[in-house]
Amino acid sequence: MTTPSKPAAPSHRALAAAIALIALPLAAFGAWRWWDRAQEGDFKADPKPFCRLVTPETIHRLVPESYGGREDVASCTWAAPREKGKYRANVHLFASRLNTELAQEDMREQRADVDPLWEKGTQEDLLGLGDEAVLRYRPPVPGKNITAQVVFRRSNMVISVAYARSDDDRQAARAGAIDAAREAAALLKP
Repeated sequence: MTTPSKPAAPSHRALAAAIALIALPLAAFGAWRWWDRAQEGDFKADPKPFCRLVTPETIHRLVPESYGGREDVASCTWAAPREKGKYRANVHLFASRLNTELAQEDMREQRADVDPLWEKGTQEDLLGLGDEAVLRYRPPVPGKNITAQVVFRRSNMVISVAYARSDDDRQAARAGAIDAAREAAALLKP
């Protein structure tokens, strides 16, 4: 008759690996939470929900057929229905929470005027909108409609609001983007 054998004791390597599999994700999460809380600037959290940074009244005025905001991790988009064609109007808001130094650097990069998607030489500084703000255009080209974008910084938060029209009315695109950005700046709370 054979006696049952004892199960093999876990090796020290297997035990260390099991502890590492548990400890490393916990340490990474803790480090991320510490970094998130330690960021300098007025904003310690993202402005959620992003779709509340522009009122339904403003969206209805800019995109009358909008079906409501579609929010993701760092943005909100309001758009006309797809059946309206490829030149459909929309408003897109994107928020980026950084530390103050990185937010200032982001604004310097926005002003660098090197992105090939945006018109060269048409940037305009906007006063009274956050700590700093700039307006630029994406011109109408085949397959795209006129888009005006306002990028502004308030402390450690950088917000981009782009307004694309279904036509090529540059002044209306400019006015709509500025209106939506001013509203976002007013509703942005630390």
